[in-house]
Amino acid sequence: MRRVAVTGLGVVSPIGVGGDAFWDSLEAGRSGIGRISRFDCTTFTAQLAAEVKTSLDVPDEIAEVAAQDPKVGFAYAACAEALAGAGMRGLTRDCLLHLGTSLEVFDLSRVIRQGQPDFRAVFDRPSGNKRLGFQMPLDTAAAMIAETLGAPGQSLTNCSACAAGAQAIGHGFRNVRRGKWEIAVCGGFDSLINPLGVGGFQLLGALTTDNDRGETACRPFDASRSGVVLGEGAAVFVLEPLEKAVAEGRRVLAEVCGYGSTLDAYNLSAPDPGGEGAERSMMSALADAGLEPEAIGHINAHGTGTRLNDQVEAGAIRRVFRNCWPRIPVSATKSVTGHLIAAAGAVEMAACLLALIRNRIPPNPSLSKVGEGCELSHATGQATPFDGEYALSNSFGFGGQNVTLILRRYDGQH
Repeated sequence: MRRVAVTGLGVVSPIGVGGDAFWDSLEAGRSGIGRISRFDCTTFTAQLAAEVKTSLDVPDEIAEVAAQDPKVGFAYAACAEALAGAGMRGLTRDCLLHLGTSLEVFDLSRVIRQGQPDFRAVFDRPSGNKRLGFQMPLDTAAAMIAETLGAPGQSLTNCSACAAGAQAIGHGFRNVRRGKWEIAVCGGFDSLINPLGVGGFQLLGALTTDNDRGETACRPFDASRSGVVLGEGAAVFVLEPLEKAVAEGRRVLAEVCGYGSTLDAYNLSAPDPGGEGAERSMMSALADAGLEPEAIGHINAHGTGTRLNDQVEAGAIRRVFRNCWPRIPVSATKSVTGHLIAAAGAVEMAACLLALIRNRIPPNPSLSKVGEGCELSHATGQATPFDGEYALSNSFGFGGQNVTLILRRYDGQH
């Protein structure tokens, strides 16, 4: 099977747009968390989020749709950056486009304004744009990317909660490795910073209400951790055969070499307390890459900042890496980006890739006292040097969907 290179990367995040800006903030431990400005949150108990504040350079037709559904703009901007980085003018028929996201956007205000409405009026399009209406379908971003950046050979959108972006990358990796597609443009995009999204997570009891903590409200693995802070953004990668990329003179950022995916189906929103699905996901990725646990030099944890999730993940990591976990630095980037839901795994893979390129491991700046059961070799304080060959990233979603990706540093040898 073919080795798979990453030749393009695009990132839209609350701490920076573009790979360089994202990394600079990540390395410095600068948080994007603050009070919600997207809507009036005064009646919500959870009032914090990590919003994308940077204006995006997108076509007018994308901007019009993104005004109703911001994640469409995030997906386009990340995809355009990734394609440009890979030296591609656009998508072609030998490309697979696969993006992960979470929920459709519903304009509930149209129903509220009309009281008991004529539902035909609710679903009527309010403007000349055929995409604007009461409901924004999940494949809108992929469809608009195809219309503006070129038609791919196949376009897929999956919605597997917080594992969606990572699963899209894993699927793209396997298709390129097996020779089914020459190029995979894949990643995740999401935004749930709206009344329905924040309200839903608040009802689940998943969001922190430590509003006064501001930038440090999301505290993965800390003894005082109290819940998730929602974030938003996107990350997209261009994957292609390593030998072909080298032969055609493209810059290779890293290699994808392992993918594991499991489903424990324990509960709709709570993880399996035993962590077996998470453990099998990591073991599967290691086997897929042909690696022993000792080969991993860095782990980017799912690290949501909730009491149970962090404890379960830490236990699973200690079991998988039972002989070496004390020396493997673990980062938790949600401490500064918030939880980007379906985009989380893609953005966190971008963090792993940039850690390999920049030879640094980003810190978890909000961790001051490790919680019981969360014992790992946590990267805290300042960014630390990193010369390891492999980095592993975990993404765990609602319904027990678990994904692990492994990246390899590219040293110019093929």
